[in-house]
Amino acid sequence: MGAQRDGAHEVPPRGTPLQVAAVPRYNAHALMRAEAAAQSLAPEVAPASGEGAQATMQVEAPAHGETGPARSLKERVHALERVGVLLRGAAADDESLVREVEAGLGALPPAMRRFPGGPLEFVLHPEPEPLGMGDGTAVRPDWSEGRTRFHLYRYASSSERRATLRLSRLTDEESEQLWRRRAVVHAVVQRWDDAWQWSQSESWRRLSGWMRPFERPLVWKEEARLHYAGAFSRARGQGSASLDLVTFAEEFFLPVESLRDDALSMDEQVRCQEFSKSRALAEAVEATGLGALGSRGACPAFDAWAELDLLSHVEVLLVAATGRQPESLFGHLLLRPVWSEGAQVRGPSFERVVQLVALTGMEPKGLGYVVKGMTGSYDTVFLTGTMGDLTHESLELEQRTIRRFRLRLTRGEEERMLERIWELERRGYMGYYFFTDNCASALLFLLNGVLEHGRQVRPPGVMWVLPTATLDAMAKLEVLGKEGAAGPLLELIPDAFESTGDRAVRADALRRETLEALTGQVDAAPLSRLLHLHARLQSPEPDTRREAYGALPETVRAVLDSASPQVRASSVRETLHAYVAHAVRVERAALDRLEGERLRIERQRLLAVNTPLKGASEAGIRERQRVFEREDALQRKLAVLDRTALFQEALARAPRRAPTPKELKVLVRAERTEAAFIRATEVQGELNDGVFADVDAVAFLGADRRRKVEAETRWAATALRESGAARTVVSVGMDFPDVGAARPVVSVRTAGMAEALGDSRLHGFQSSSELRVLDGELSLEPRWGPPRVVSTDMTLVGYRTLQRDLPQFRQSGWDSLGWGAEARVASDTARAMPYRATVQAEALVVLDAGARFSRFTAVGVGGLARMHWSEQALTPAAGPRLSLTHRTGLPGSGANAVRLEAAYAPTWRMGDARLTHEAGAWLQVEWFLGRAGPFGVLLTPRAQARWEGSLAPRALRESRSPSSWLSGTLDRRLALGLELR
Repeated sequence: MGAQRDGAHEVPPRGTPLQVAAVPRYNAHALMRAEAAAQSLAPEVAPASGEGAQATMQVEAPAHGETGPARSLKERVHALERVGVLLRGAAADDESLVREVEAGLGALPPAMRRFPGGPLEFVLHPEPEPLGMGDGTAVRPDWSEGRTRFHLYRYASSSERRATLRLSRLTDEESEQLWRRRAVVHAVVQRWDDAWQWSQSESWRRLSGWMRPFERPLVWKEEARLHYAGAFSRARGQGSASLDLVTFAEEFFLPVESLRDDALSMDEQVRCQEFSKSRALAEAVEATGLGALGSRGACPAFDAWAELDLLSHVEVLLVAATGRQPESLFGHLLLRPVWSEGAQVRGPSFERVVQLVALTGMEPKGLGYVVKGMTGSYDTVFLTGTMGDLTHESLELEQRTIRRFRLRLTRGEEERMLERIWELERRGYMGYYFFTDNCASALLFLLNGVLEHGRQVRPPGVMWVLPTATLDAMAKLEVLGKEGAAGPLLELIPDAFESTGDRAVRADALRRETLEALTGQVDAAPLSRLLHLHARLQSPEPDTRREAYGALPETVRAVLDSASPQVRASSVRETLHAYVAHAVRVERAALDRLEGERLRIERQRLLAVNTPLKGASEAGIRERQRVFEREDALQRKLAVLDRTALFQEALARAPRRAPTPKELKVLVRAERTEAAFIRATEVQGELNDGVFADVDAVAFLGADRRRKVEAETRWAATALRESGAARTVVSVGMDFPDVGAARPVVSVRTAGMAEALGDSRLHGFQSSSELRVLDGELSLEPRWGPPRVVSTDMTLVGYRTLQRDLPQFRQSGWDSLGWGAEARVASDTARAMPYRATVQAEALVVLDAGARFSRFTAVGVGGLARMHWSEQALTPAAGPRLSLTHRTGLPGSGANAVRLEAAYAPTWRMGDARLTHEAGAWLQVEWFLGRAGPFGVLLTPRAQARWEGSLAPRALRESRSPSSWLSGTLDRRLALGLELR
């Protein structure tokens, strides 16, 4: 069927792919009013075309309250019939219904009144139904005979909160008029959607997260990721993407203010609440050739919040992973809109960030908390907070550094981003599942509703959506930004928000450098006193540090006085000022660490927390939803600036149990650490007002920040962009078994996550940590016919960290050690018992380490438990384990390195009379060859050896040569691996 024309409107032929174009924002109500006129219906019948005649009509809406008195009711019904709107039975005799049908049609753009699909019959039933429309059941259908007959019922009020929320100022009569008109819009828009499949376009489906059957695991029917009823115009909209669009069209074309101007405040109107859906529907209407709907107009509350003229850019924040809490092991993503400074100065603590978090209430963080997070017992919500809140929670209490990434968005996409944030904070509730529906998938949901021209970022997995892998997926998408330059959607900003813990590590190194810089510039005696004082400032006892700070001013003055006037003025004064500043930074980190511990203890002591909390998170969600229902009430409500501060205030008044002896020890230590920090700041203030008065403190802070940014820039220039998620390495090589001839071997290694110690990755974890999840290797011997499986090795989960606490933070010997643990299963056809499962743990002593652990040597001491089995037997074993791990960075890329790992474990197998000894070592070179198009190429030559056997009895060792003391098997392999990322 060819295109149909009606004046200036051209309707594309049915079946033409829908290309949604960018259009100005709409104001459906203004358009309707502009078209309203006190004229009667002017029916026209279009000639038959193509597949058959299509009823069309030209309708001009009568002014409010005007019914066309010049014509009888029968003439008006007949006029509607001639254009395809059929009223039968009681519907034809109801003058008020005829009037509302006319008004409903008149609310649509002229071209939309020529609906497709043939005659549309409205049938009125005497039975009452909420809102006067059916519910889609067989008893109360809304449609019958396909889309030919639309059923209306006697109007009754509804208890559905979302559908009636904005109708509170309307009278019952006005409400009935509104819903009668909306019923007409519903029927007509449903016809258009059936014909053009508007609701099946990605631009519409991604706004509510509509998923088709089997699009994701356990999705058996069409359903939306947003499950909050308030995210839909009414309950029927939750049934399908089509009903979502059609029910939204009801209030889009017939908003509440179309009945009465004062029915809603400007900010409550649908045009100022549903920016994204309104734009998507308006673009679909225009792309189909049915006319443009104009701009949305002013929205005072949103416009004041968005400050679009000052918006600079939008950032994604990655809160660094930590091994201390299982729920934070994989990191956390946030969004940060950045505004330029305007006439009103906003301090950094008041800058806004968007948290994508599970709303858990006050439930304690234990095993049950983790299980609930994995099984969907919480909701993901979108929270607009402040940098002050984020800084206090993440940088100070949790001491997790935050990496920054800039989103390369167009100006229109940045505007849409703020609109989506505004909408989702009010109505965005999704199920939370730790592995699949988490902060990373929520970020993609938000972002994909913003990107233009059909672009979208695919989730990096189906069963597992990692924050770091999500950054990989975003960085792989090439886009044009608002400056016009092409590049990746995501780019690192080498200026991370530094945690007080990481800043303390950096400050500790810098203050040692300042002490070294004083050598030769001041007298030895006062410098020796300062060095002695420095040792006391590194004491783990806060009282010792507090006393040392008390002696610091006199010592600093003595050192300063011992320098020559020229040297004192040029460098010594600034050097001593830097030493004191760095010392106070270290003390601040100590206080923050213990403050986090104190809050954790106080949470556990709360009597309310130790009682069942069933429904606590649900109650919190319901309360939050009610707060965001009415914009006028919301704007009067004070913003929550710091959730942790409110929690501390609640703690001060809440009942609690007495602390345990262990808890009391931590609380006392926290008080003493606070006293040490207070003394440190008092001393710093005294010196700054005295001998350091001439030092430019602002210049010191600026130089310190430049030094930090330069270091991050150098690191970023050599680091790999991709994380260690979803890795695949193919290796070819030769095996040299203890028995038999050499044989070729092909290995395939795949990993859900594999990041090794020392890895430098822009989207990865800290280089001090190693994480391996589902990291497996399959080795095959190629031959004629099916290849033979030589061995398999799968690490289910493994974690190691070399990060150690600073001396003053250590409370036991364990705080000076790294640690590691892993669980793995393996098989080898050469063994008598080919299958084994192992669990092992170790403490790691770091003998040497360079910056960011690009170079390190560590010795591990631990133990393992193992199960050996074959088809005939099952044998448990256990024993100690010793290991050596070394890495040396090579020139060029941060991925270039030489790695050496060796381990020895004597195990006692049940049933054996002697120990079985196992030893193995591998040497690997990693060399990044560069990028080939979108892929990075990593070359990994490797040599490895493994021995398993026993030692001859001592009596035999004395009578034999050393070469005969060992018995068992020795396997060796040389392989060359290649990885494309």
